[in-house]
Amino acid sequence: MRLFLLALLLSTTLFGLINAPIHTPVTSVNEDEEEITISTLKNTEVGMYGAVSHWFDKRHSVALSWVEITKIEGEVTTLKLIPILALEQSALPSGTWKVKVDDDVAMAYNYQRAMLIAPNASIYKKITTYHKDRQWVHPDIFASVLSSNGHPSPLKEDFALVCRANNIGTIAFMFDKSIVTVDCQSFLIIQNKSTTVKSKEQQVPFYTRVPHIENNWFGDGSNEIEDYDAYYVDLLAEHNPENHWMQKYQHARNRASDNNEDDSWFSSFINSFTISAGPEEED
Repeated sequence: MRLFLLALLLSTTLFGLINAPIHTPVTSVNEDEEEITISTLKNTEVGMYGAVSHWFDKRHSVALSWVEITKIEGEVTTLKLIPILALEQSALPSGTWKVKVDDDVAMAYNYQRAMLIAPNASIYKKITTYHKDRQWVHPDIFASVLSSNGHPSPLKEDFALVCRANNIGTIAFMFDKSIVTVDCQSFLIIQNKSTTVKSKEQQVPFYTRVPHIENNWFGDGSNEIEDYDAYYVDLLAEHNPENHWMQKYQHARNRASDNNEDDSWFSSFINSFTISAGPEEED
């Protein structure tokens, strides 16, 4: 039975996301709205980040802007342009290139690099060892960032900081009996999946070998996490207000907690839920 549950947890579809950039040309540009369109790509979701570049020849190109998918309508996908602030250098001359039709868009940028937020070392090791198609950035790096910021309770801004500094494309959160993956920059949910395994051993704020995370005297993120599962459910629900699945999940979980229900609430939620704002899979 335990081997069967482990097989479900480590299903090859667990991280059935794009793990390498997909290239496609810009099909239209709306400079007033700072938007572009591309042809809809398979397995892309609203919230996914990418980058648009202009190629001068086969060997030389320049990155022009980040892009984020904001709308997918049939064969047309709309993306908003986001400045690449990391490339700003006031001491050097900058180009005046603007995004044009046929410039190259690379979606799922850095999706081959991911970080896993897991409740304990055992689950972290099992997932990352099995899923070798991704380069897993160890959470010790994130814990060091949190300690520097004085945030034992990680904020969205902390995740964005570590993602930019380490070229991480996605973050996977495991809580309750779910694994939810977000784009590192937009923090929008791009995949949710239910599993048959729930961890009884939990380390806060997540599994890390860093023994202690410093905290500020006051302010957001300064308090230590009391309930691992509840914290990450609330964090993702707060920053995904239009994700129907996440909002319903939080509501069902809070109601079960208020009524002191056991884990059976999760099965009832999955069985009754029929609408998803993102790709949802169940073992």
